[in-house]
Amino acid sequence: MFSRFGKDRAQAGGHTGERTRPSRGWADVLAFLKASDSLRVLDFGTTSPANINFLTSLGHSVYMANVVQDANRPEWKRTTDDGSDEYDVDGFVKSSLDFSGRDFDVILLWDTANYLPAPLVPAVFDRLHKVLRPNGRLLALFHGKIEGPETAFSRFQLTDSDQLNVTSAGDYAVRQVYQPRQIETLLEKFSSTRFFLGKDNVREVIAVR
Repeated sequence: MFSRFGKDRAQAGGHTGERTRPSRGWADVLAFLKASDSLRVLDFGTTSPANINFLTSLGHSVYMANVVQDANRPEWKRTTDDGSDEYDVDGFVKSSLDFSGRDFDVILLWDTANYLPAPLVPAVFDRLHKVLRPNGRLLALFHGKIEGPETAFSRFQLTDSDQLNVTSAGDYAVRQVYQPRQIETLLEKFSSTRFFLGKDNVREVIAVR
């Protein structure tokens, strides 16, 4: 699912946060958003009127994508003769990450990668590198555990501080945990990366194009 919300199309409403968590990565991106004008932001996850309102109030245009739902559709996977799973990676990328020629200044990927089938993840980061403008920022979160309350599939809602409101967004489970070396490999095409480790065992990364 991919949709656009410009400065004149913000929606009212939102959900009450179930919990809050500090985010040094979000604080970094927020400073970048406040220091810039008319950026194009790609926000991953379920549609969030609260995020739309917040980002458009800063003067930026917002686009949304929810690829976790798309990635779990059965048409991307088939079982081979030896019983292993094979994914149509190119088909998934063309269908779910088609932004109609648009590029972006900020990509809020959140913890999307943890909920995708592993074969799709390198292609997702490759695609996002291509659609991120020079000097643009990508914020990605990576869970350090497969199970636990903090690994529940959630929507991260933005605030005007270093706090994120975290709300339940579905029943998807963490499929894989990525170690720092694996994350570095996924982001190797970016010009720079910065890592932050949260108290909830979530590793945050800011990658600059």
